[in-house]
Amino acid sequence: MKNVQRRIESTDLGEIPRTREMIKALSDTIRTCPEHGKEVTIREREILPHQGGGVPFAEVNWEGCCDNAIDQVIEGVRKMQEAIDRAKQIYRDELARKLEPDHTGEIVAIELGTNNYFIGRNEVDAAHKARSAGHEGALYFLRVGSPYAHRLMTPHQSWI
Repeated sequence: MKNVQRRIESTDLGEIPRTREMIKALSDTIRTCPEHGKEVTIREREILPHQGGGVPFAEVNWEGCCDNAIDQVIEGVRKMQEAIDRAKQIYRDELARKLEPDHTGEIVAIELGTNNYFIGRNEVDAAHKARSAGHEGALYFLRVGSPYAHRLMTPHQSWI
């Protein structure tokens, strides 16, 4: 069976790493074609030389066994993105006021779908609290008081 490819437009290439992570988080029933049993992936083609900070690939495609499988994964990613956007909105509109005075720096895990939330010292602690309470859905993590769960830090360097 020959794979089907669908081009991803160059305006969407910056989202590829995030989209890959969302694909990994999808259930096997969405990520895998029910008819052919093959997973849908994102595949880069030829690497362009000397791109500097530009897009390093000549082409990036969705790749799967059939158009229906690709459509199923694209729809799953779209729904997950909508759920993440809702979780961020709930944090901004409701949870920030409640949590920031006493929990700044801690992690909040928001269950996508129910929008229930759990506070922990880190992602593992917050997830453990959610699972202990019987929640089995996908969790979205944010650091209370920050738009991100993680920070990039480097050791102090002298700039002499």
